Amino acid sequence: MAFSAFSRNPLGHGVTPSSPRRAGFTLVELLVVIAIIGVLVGLLLPAVQSAREAARRMSCSNNQKQMALAALNHESTHKSLPPSLFVDMGLPPGGAGTPGAPYPAAVHSWAVFLLPYLEETALADAYDMNFPWFSSPSIIPGTPNNAAVLQQPVASFICPSAPGGAERRSSGTFTFGAPFPFQNHAVTDYATCSSINDGSITFFGYPNGLTQFNLFSAMSPDLRGPGITPVLNVPNRKPGGLNMRDGTTHTILLCESAGRPDFYIDGRLVQANARSDGGWGHHENDYGLDGAVAGTDTSPGNCVVNCHNNNETYAFHPSVAIHSFADGSVHTISESISPQVYAALITANGSGNTPAETSPSLD
Repeated sequence: MAFSAFSRNPLGHGVTPSSPRRAGFTLVELLVVIAIIGVLVGLLLPAVQSAREAARRMSCSNNQKQMALAALNHESTHKSLPPSLFVDMGLPPGGAGTPGAPYPAAVHSWAVFLLPYLEETALADAYDMNFPWFSSPSIIPGTPNNAAVLQQPVASFICPSAPGGAERRSSGTFTFGAPFPFQNHAVTDYATCSSINDGSITFFGYPNGLTQFNLFSAMSPDLRGPGITPVLNVPNRKPGGLNMRDGTTHTILLCESAGRPDFYIDGRLVQANARSDGGWGHHENDYGLDGAVAGTDTSPGNCVVNCHNNNETYAFHPSVAIHSFADGSVHTISESISPQVYAALITANGSGNTPAETSPSLD
């Protein structure tokens, strides 16, 4: 007897089609698929993150390249590299007719000297070099609003690997004879390491008797005016050009000091908004080398790259920090670099003072 494709309704009301069996995943099969997807995501995510960091690092390198070229264009125009910081002080400071008056001096960071060469002419034109970076009519009526100019972010001054990006702002009070408050200054992740601090000179192997003034880097302070020596107890000086004894290929121009105003130690956020010197126009956006004891902010020490960002070289690139050099080149420097070699790469005229100064190498 042949079987019909239909079965009779047991209630006798016509016929209904047979119900086919449904195919589907069993619970075990579903768990296996989920596990495979998890493994694939686990394999792919580090690769994606690595690719993104590679792109960010390339962007950071490009920033340093543009700033290095800007510094070299400044040197070509003015016959000197931009200063790491600038102070022009009369005597008495802030007296009628003295530089920066009625403020105590005209004070600027290295960054404002690069603006015309970074296609930031609008900001350069709005900034008045005759008055300090903290000048504001809200502090002294009738004076230029340099503080407002410094609230504008500059893309070339931001490393895309640093947390917070261009949204970060620096606020605080700078005391220079009197307190001068500032608010919401746009930050930079770059800085000048313009020398070796006096308290750390012998730690890095340099002989007794040398001072910061013997060990300045390619970009160094411009200190001028009759008030400099009586008030600051340092000699007047001008920054130099490209004729440096150590050679342009062996002398650092700009470093990373990223993450400010937040304070980081060894990749760990220690305190938010702890640093007030990260604004791109703040003249203390310049530091001398001390190094640190690894994992701390205690100095001096042999950790010279990526230990902390309180006036030391610090980046958010894995195991390296990006630097530009006085010849216009850009290099990554490893966290494991010899501290003596790093010190030698900072100095512009340190040749012969330590074994590392003889032929410093990035390798």
